[in-house]
Amino acid sequence: MKLHFSKIAVITACGLGPSMASADDISDFYRGRTVEFLVGAAAGGGFDLTARPLAPFLSKHLPGNPTVIIRNMPGGAGVIMTNFLASAANADGSVFGMGTSNVPYEPRLNTLSPDGRNIKYDPRTLGWIGTPVREPQVSYVWHTTGVQTWQDLRTAKIRFGATAVSGDNAIFPALANHLLGLKSEIITGYKGVSEILLAIERGELEANNSAYSTLTISKPDWKRDNKVRVIMQFGLERLSAIKDVPTILELVENAEDQQMLRFFLLKFEMHRPMYAAPGVPPARLEALRTAFNKAVADPEFLAFAARAGLDINPLDGVGVAKLVEEVLSTPQPVVDRLRRTLESIGVK
Repeated sequence: MKLHFSKIAVITACGLGPSMASADDISDFYRGRTVEFLVGAAAGGGFDLTARPLAPFLSKHLPGNPTVIIRNMPGGAGVIMTNFLASAANADGSVFGMGTSNVPYEPRLNTLSPDGRNIKYDPRTLGWIGTPVREPQVSYVWHTTGVQTWQDLRTAKIRFGATAVSGDNAIFPALANHLLGLKSEIITGYKGVSEILLAIERGELEANNSAYSTLTISKPDWKRDNKVRVIMQFGLERLSAIKDVPTILELVENAEDQQMLRFFLLKFEMHRPMYAAPGVPPARLEALRTAFNKAVADPEFLAFAARAGLDINPLDGVGVAKLVEEVLSTPQPVVDRLRRTLESIGVK
């Protein structure tokens, strides 16, 4: 019996006692609290449709089981939400967000703020929690267009819908036009993906560029019933579900353009990143990271995601932080080439 107590004393002296106390402190902090999960995109789109089913499982796996509520804060490709998170939200672990993967790029590319004054955050100081999804964007066209492959867009002028010139749903069709000689028309001004999909159904538009899961979740019958054809992917590798569809990286022949694209396509390895405000206490950030890791591995959540058509392919907070650092440390000539290319297609 004495030996048993001496072991406890040694363990406590080595630091387990304070760790246990810290865990109790975290439970006490979150118990009975309402936690805000900010989504930097409109309701009904792919980001929203990923965040909402994830929220109750974050609640389940956070110590103290707080209530996690979704608050949509669209605008600026995730920058508006991130600015709020970094400059106005409580930095105590009671608020975190899911932004777009443009967020780490904006300080280098300045597509939304040419002089940088509209950017109120430093990506290195955000508390990266993880991403539940890693997937490319895809271009898909409505069945009545007669378009069969991406080559058809060299002659067919198809109308893509987009939110803004700085949004991925505008940038990637425009990049394909520029690099592959396509003739797609990009019509901006839609509030979100739900409006774009509705516009396609009523004949106002003929194509869209979005995450593949946005298509499979929002409009599962479109793919199932061959109402749309996916003609191009924008990722480092082909998705196994559409392995017959080429990536733009395969189609571009210029070595410098390939290097530029690899830099830009890193974003889809952290496609729906989640992060906390700068300055969140390390123990609470670690609790958020642990809850995320458990939530995206929870069999009940995975079963729900499978039924909804959401392909969960997570990366933890440490992995996302490494990708962010790679973006921020990419050689300037590569960044400059991408910036010049984006300016040439109207993203300034």
